[in-house]
Formats: sequence, C-alpha cells, structure tokens
Amino acid sequence: MEDLHQFPWAGSSKDHNTHLERALSIIPFPYYWAWAIFGGVSSLISFTIMLFFERSYTFIWVFLVLSALTAWQSIGVVWAHKRMSLFRNTFIHLVEWPEGKIRTRYEEQIAIIFDDKKMIASGIFAVILAHLLGVDYFGFHFQAFPNIIFKIIYYSAVYTLGVGLYVMIMTASAVRKIGDLPLTANVLFSKEMQAIGILYSKFTIYSASIYIIWVLFQMLTPLQLSPLGRTLLSVFFAVLLCAYFILPQYSIHQMMVKTKQKKIKKFSSHLSALANETLKDPTDENLSSLSDFLDVERQLDKMNEWPFSFYEILHIVLITVIPLIVLTLEVVHGVINDPA
Repeated sequence: MEDLHQFPWAGSSKDHNTHLERALSIIPFPYYWAWAIFGGVSSLISFTIMLFFERSYTFIWVFLVLSALTAWQSIGVVWAHKRMSLFRNTFIHLVEWPEGKIRTRYEEQIAIIFDDKKMIASGIFAVILAHLLGVDYFGFHFQAFPNIIFKIIYYSAVYTLGVGLYVMIMTASAVRKIGDLPLTANVLFSKEMQAIGILYSKFTIYSASIYIIWVLFQMLTPLQLSPLGRTLLSVFFAVLLCAYFILPQYSIHQMMVKTKQKKIKKFSSHLSALANETLKDPTDENLSSLSDFLDVERQLDKMNEWPFSFYEILHIVLITVIPLIVLTLEVVHGVINDPA
C-alpha cells in the first residue's frame, strides 16, 4: 500500500483525523505500519498468555487472525479516509459547478462518511448486536484470564468491523449521489470518471478480503459452520459485494448514458451539416474535416458508459468466486466421502 503521507494534503481546514488514526498516532510510523505493529504485538501477547495459562497454543491462530482483522479493518478505514480526501482535486473536473461549491459539497460528504461520533456508535452497536445475537460464543473453554483476553481481541475486531461497515454504507450512498450532479460535457473522455470506478473497486476488494478473513476465523473455531453453511454464506456475501459495487454506480451510468446521448445528438447535427456541405463542395479541406468528424463519431460510440472497466469487474469476480469454488469443492468432497 502506497505511503499517502508523501502527498500534499488536498487543501481543507476541515480535514481531521479519525479516532482510528489518532489511536496509534504516538507510533512514529505510517498508519498502516502502526496498525501492523499493533496487530503483531497483540498476537505476541496472546501467544504468551496461551502458553503460560493454557499450556497450549492449539488456538493461537484464532488470536492471530483476530489481531490481523482488527489491524486490517482499521487500516482500511484510514486508507479510505486519506484516499477520498486526496480525490477531492480530481472530483473538481467532473462537475459543472463553481470550484468553491464543489469543494464545499465534497467536504460535506467526507464529513458525513467519516463522522467520528457515528463511526464510534456503529462500532459499539456492532459489539452489542454480536453479544445479543450470541455470535460471540465459539465453543472455547479457556481459563478466566485467557478468556478475557479473547473477548477483548474479539470485540476489538467486531468494533472495527462496525466502523468499517458504516464507512462502506456511507461511501456507497455518496457514490450513488454523484449521478444526480450536473456532470461536465467532457466526462465521457475524462480519466477522472474512470478513477471513481477504480477507487470504488478497491474499496469493494478490500471489503471482500475482510470477509474472507472472517470466514477463516470462523473455520478455526470449535463451533465452525458446516461446509454447506460456509458455501451458502459465501454465496450470499458474494452477491452482496457485487451489488455493493454495481448498484451505487448505476446512477453514474445513467448520467453517463444521458451525457453521451446528448453529445452524440449535438455532434450528429454538426456532422450532417458538414456532410451536406462536402457533397456540395467536395474540396480536400471539407473531405479532411468530414473524415476527422467521422473518427470522433466512432470514438463517441466506443465510449464507456460505466465509471469502471472490465479489469475492475474481473478483480472483484476473482476475489469472490475463487473462495466459492474452494468451498464448493469441499462440499462435493464431503458428499462423495459420506453419501449417507
């Protein structure tokens, strides 16, 4: 992951660090290294406690995965905050508004997505919900102190998951609203529009990676789901992730189609006039101009109507389908070996 500290901050006094950034600000490293160090130290402490109290490290991988989840989910939220703050200057070129108005609207959206109070409330709500639904029991029989440590690490992972889910939902809402804005006429030729899809696809892939790690954690617990249960759950989340990627961007797709049609209609009238003029006066200059116009028309027809390319779709399909294939093969293998 690139070091975002090397970029100049995208220019707003309203930018502020989230509580996940402030939490480890005392560590003099980039945020991803700080959280990686936190995860490593957490795993080391867990390993020591398990070895001392339980005289075993059978479930040490459970502690390692939970520590990794807390670190990885926190890194994702901070990374999203920094990337979206830097994206502000790119977004300016997409909307037909005065620059000041665009900056204000963008900063308002950033403030909503990374509202610290709501992020904290979402994390706490996730912890409470996990306890009320009983999904915090996995069949472990640790001694008192190791069990306390397990609960702390588990609820830390659930808390950061809740924070991340809030950011995901608010990001999807913000992306959907882009299609309601008056986009510039040159948006079809703009690399900035594709940059939205690329950035959003990275958010989706990050979310998929977190889901896969949670499935791995569940597989390491005594009360793990059956292969069929894991497969059905994976199918559900694969569909959910694909919907998360495509549906919010559908409004942008509609706006791009509308903009493309408007541009083609306007261009066709000029092309028709030039064609008539060339028929009446077929000079080299008119023929050359007509040829250039036809080339532009072909380019317009080929313009992408979605703010992402085939490669973004391919990445998301691979990261969701490959685990499904593995789990499906596990189910098939179980059926073959135990036909009863």
